[in-house]
Amino acid sequence: MYIVNTTFIVEPAVHERWYDLFVRQFVPFLRAGGFGSDPARMIFTRVLTDHGDPHYTYSLQVDVPDTAEYQRFMTEMIGEYASITGPLFGEQTLYFTSLLKKIVL
Repeated sequence: MYIVNTTFIVEPAVHERWYDLFVRQFVPFLRAGGFGSDPARMIFTRVLTDHGDPHYTYSLQVDVPDTAEYQRFMTEMIGEYASITGPLFGEQTLYFTSLLKKIVL
C-alpha cells in the first residue's frame, strides 16, 4: 500500500479562490476518479508552521494500492489539477508530490 502526498503552497492573494476551486471542483473530481471515495483513504490537512510564512500550505494524502494507481493519479488527477490551476493562478500556487510506501511496524 502506498500514500500519494501532494503539498500545495498558495499565496494569500489567491487563497480564497484556490480553496473554493479545490474543495468544490478538484475533490469531487478525485472522488469521481476513484480516489478518496472512502473518507478514511484521503486526508486533507493544513500545514502549520511557526516561521511566520505568509503562504498557506496544505497536504493531500491519498491511499493507492500500487504504483500503477500512483501513475494514474499523477497523469489523470494531478494533470487535470495543473491544467486548471496553472492558467488561473500561475506561480501563485505551487505543488509537489511524493510517493510514500506504508511500512507496518
